[in-house]
Amino acid sequence: MVWCSINVNYTSPNGSIDSSNPRPLRVLMLLHNIFVRHVRVRRLSDSLAQDGHYVDVISLASDDGSDQSRPPFVRCYTLKKTRSRHEGLGHILDWASTVVSMFYHLNRLDIKNRYDVIHVHNMPDFLVFTALFQRLMGKPVILHIGDPMPELGESKLNAGPDHILIRGLKLLEQASCRFSTHVITALESFKRQLVLRGTRADKITVIMNAPDSRLFAAELLEAEAKKDPSVYTVLYVGTVATRYGLETMVRALPLLRQQIPNIRFKIVPKIIDEGKGLKDCFALADELSVSDLMYVTSPVPIEKMPGVMASADVGIYPAIRNRHMDWALSLKIPEMALAKLPIVSTRLTVLEELYGDQAIAFHDSEDFEGLASRIIQIHDSPEYKKSLVSNAYNKASQNDWSHQYAIYKRLLTQLLGRPV
Repeated sequence: MVWCSINVNYTSPNGSIDSSNPRPLRVLMLLHNIFVRHVRVRRLSDSLAQDGHYVDVISLASDDGSDQSRPPFVRCYTLKKTRSRHEGLGHILDWASTVVSMFYHLNRLDIKNRYDVIHVHNMPDFLVFTALFQRLMGKPVILHIGDPMPELGESKLNAGPDHILIRGLKLLEQASCRFSTHVITALESFKRQLVLRGTRADKITVIMNAPDSRLFAAELLEAEAKKDPSVYTVLYVGTVATRYGLETMVRALPLLRQQIPNIRFKIVPKIIDEGKGLKDCFALADELSVSDLMYVTSPVPIEKMPGVMASADVGIYPAIRNRHMDWALSLKIPEMALAKLPIVSTRLTVLEELYGDQAIAFHDSEDFEGLASRIIQIHDSPEYKKSLVSNAYNKASQNDWSHQYAIYKRLLTQLLGRPV
């Protein structure tokens, strides 16, 4: 296990630590991911720290082995492995080794630090069982379901809801929810699915994946943006996997090259080792003779992401529509909206409900001609671009992180029986 640190300002607006709470909380978070790259967990940890609470995180090591936390408010204990894409049995073995390691480290740390709350972030859902002893002792154990695993499994495996593996994921999810003191999920649609599968509605709280608007302040975006006027940059940020539809964008590049000769497709991956999805994109690009229009950067720290977005001309989210992707809200959508980057996306139900046609330029799933047409429309019509940007910004501003954090604090107050 490695001790690590990050540069985070934990002071209150007047420059002093917030000490209004007579006894700061001690919260332990578990995450099968890289802490500094996981926006939701970072944001929760930083917000608690700014309120004067102490947060320990058990996570995977960073790509380069660098520190991920800074005492005294946020401390990160990392396993001796980092994030990489696994398939089949390798995925199961990876999760199993993580559960065993985190069970050991959780209990060792809890004996020493006596945590008030254990907050476990999926995937996998069954990571929550590492807090068995804490649950038996009556400590609040929160399971945070960012993505429901059964629907995600259907999407990744291209399987139906009655597939034996999907049924197994549903059983594990139900057992994990029953074991937990409380469940947090990201959308009302996810909550409805959990309730249909047997979890009580009053045991579930919805806390949306919302960006921190302070990172997207106009003066910060202006300072960070480094736009090259000689290049028209189409940006994709996030996981590179088949379900995210990047091959649709690759297929659109020959059409786009005819209308926008200086176009470039920039991919900012979530992790260094994106695996098969990225290789498939470049194999297709070679086949279509457009690999010269594509480039991949290294993963970008959370604090640098607003500048990356502000430096692009169009942001895309060409996800392949299925039962999971139709309702999964990528945090990059509201982030691009706050960065005032026009967005072109697959027509997904969640985005239609939250944003609509006036804020996002939609195209049909896997329709590369429609995707190309939307990008060209934004390129050729400054008024259309301005309208999309304004409407998306207004929509995203309604779900700022401060509102979601207030919900989280009320939940902790409820679980602990004292103000937080």
